[in-house]
Amino acid sequence: MKNKLLALLITACMIFALMPAVAGASDMPVEVKSVEIKLAIGSPTLTVNGTTSTIQKPYKQNGTTMVPLSVITKAFGAGLKLENNKIITLSYNKTTVVLTIGSKSVKVNGSPITLTAEPKIVNNVTMVPLRVIVSAFGATLALNGNAITIKGFKVATTAASTGNNTGGINSDAGKTQVGDSYYNWSMKYPSDLVMTYQNDNGTITEWSSVAEDSKIAIFIEDVDQAYSHEELRDYAADYFASDEFAVEKKTVTIGNLSFEKIISKSRSGWYYEYRVIQVDNRIYMAASGVKSENKDKLNGFQDILNSFKPSFAKSDISLKDITKVQNGNLTVTDKDYGLSVKLPVDWVRVKDASFPMFANKNGLMSVQISSLKENDTAADWMHRMRQKLENSFLPDYLRNVSESSMTLADGQAQVLGFEYSYDKKVWYKEYDVFFAVAKHKYELDYLYVQDGTAKGESLFTSIASSIDIDTNFVESNFSDLDDAEHLADLTVTKTSKKYGYSIGLPESWHGVDKDFEEDSVFYTIPFGSVGIDTFEETSTSDYINMLRNFINSDDNMKKAGAVIKETTTTTVGSGISATKIVVDFPTDTVPSTTIFYIFEKNGTTYLINYTVNQSNNTDSNRAAVEKVIGSFTFTS
Repeated sequence: MKNKLLALLITACMIFALMPAVAGASDMPVEVKSVEIKLAIGSPTLTVNGTTSTIQKPYKQNGTTMVPLSVITKAFGAGLKLENNKIITLSYNKTTVVLTIGSKSVKVNGSPITLTAEPKIVNNVTMVPLRVIVSAFGATLALNGNAITIKGFKVATTAASTGNNTGGINSDAGKTQVGDSYYNWSMKYPSDLVMTYQNDNGTITEWSSVAEDSKIAIFIEDVDQAYSHEELRDYAADYFASDEFAVEKKTVTIGNLSFEKIISKSRSGWYYEYRVIQVDNRIYMAASGVKSENKDKLNGFQDILNSFKPSFAKSDISLKDITKVQNGNLTVTDKDYGLSVKLPVDWVRVKDASFPMFANKNGLMSVQISSLKENDTAADWMHRMRQKLENSFLPDYLRNVSESSMTLADGQAQVLGFEYSYDKKVWYKEYDVFFAVAKHKYELDYLYVQDGTAKGESLFTSIASSIDIDTNFVESNFSDLDDAEHLADLTVTKTSKKYGYSIGLPESWHGVDKDFEEDSVFYTIPFGSVGIDTFEETSTSDYINMLRNFINSDDNMKKAGAVIKETTTTTVGSGISATKIVVDFPTDTVPSTTIFYIFEKNGTTYLINYTVNQSNNTDSNRAAVEKVIGSFTFTS
């Protein structure tokens, strides 16, 4: 009784403390409407301004009335944010209420309050304490036995119709449907779930329960072919986990729409339902999942899946637009790098990249951060990169090199522009943007395939003007970061005990196959590749004959136009006699030249070969690789 009385006194104090904030609501750029909510303990009926719907039955625990979270979000238009799958933040007007699943502690505008009952998950529905939230929102609460009447205000902010997604339910008063106006789909709102994921361009959106035991997801993909019924089923199966298998496959008709349906089960205890439909060149897939011992629990999502349709009614005020696409562009963020940039909708994140990288079929953009050395400047950095560029390309493959400056959101930047080609047929335009702030330097690289239009130039201007990096975040979270410049003059000696040799490699080279106890190692370099191979019980003369026959007879060699340009005797490393064979590949996808050094010791043939793009076959590039080959030494 003492705890209950204390809670009531605290709540009463909160009502008076919050009254000025509610009274000032008319000063905000919002539309405020009165709302009357009626519900009852033990009853599944909810009435909001005379409109009736069904909810999970409210109940009492330790004197606290617990109601579904959707009562708060729907009736009041409260914003909802979920963190770590258990911390719920409700925002309404100028009030913020933070609750935690399983905790009796709640914060109202930062002030802690102790409840007598904690929020919890009941039958996959999040149940929250009614009085403390409603009182914090400045509404009145009247009790008559089990009947509850709430009177307050429903807020619809002007931002509600912008289509911007904030990661949670935001200003959803009166919203009973959700969809995407750009990708043209809609369905009933999964009100008891929280949006937990949406990818950069909005082609994948997922809602989950707070307990993470149920979910709804929508997948969109544009394709260039019509899919058969079986291909649509295969499309769904491509999303299966490694331990997932189908238990039902069939075609279902909902209204005038025909879907391919698959129900699957995973050995980790989940059941899933997938529904796939193709409209013109776009595939839509709506999916649900539940963690359950039987698939009957999927029935709880049938109403939502049945409501899915590949259309979006822009005039329907009950439909919430969660599109990320505005005027054909989307704002992409990378929180780990403090990055925000606007890109066309067809650009996607390169997932395997260790730094922010985005691409479409004709272009690529990346951002890299490294440490700024003492007394270095962005202008000096750009000049070094220009010298490196001009040393790396033959004159016929590089043109229109220029230097300029531009103003970004983060300050003044230096711009190195140039055009290059690997075959003198397809030309690329690249801009490397350099700027420095405090202890770090930033490089934005943008390139595109030239097509004779100004689209690429226009897009560069658009991207550069929109890019924004939180340099304060970088200074706080990034420390010393050496870049490739730092590694350029460093070498490491690699040794093979099994094959008895060592060689000094630049630390800037990237090892693909780098176990020197194996018979083959392979490294990529900025303008080609380098490999070392060993062939036991194969003589040098036998290998040379096999190589010549392969070059002259293999179909792929013929397509690449392979021709042996030179065969000479030379020395490798510390006076090791070797046969040198030079082969040109003028009609390969990227025309190139490969140099083979072949020599023998104790019955084992050694092959060192390097390939350099013909566009990059400069004296300086060849000299860099030949220097490495010159370090080859037998150790036994």
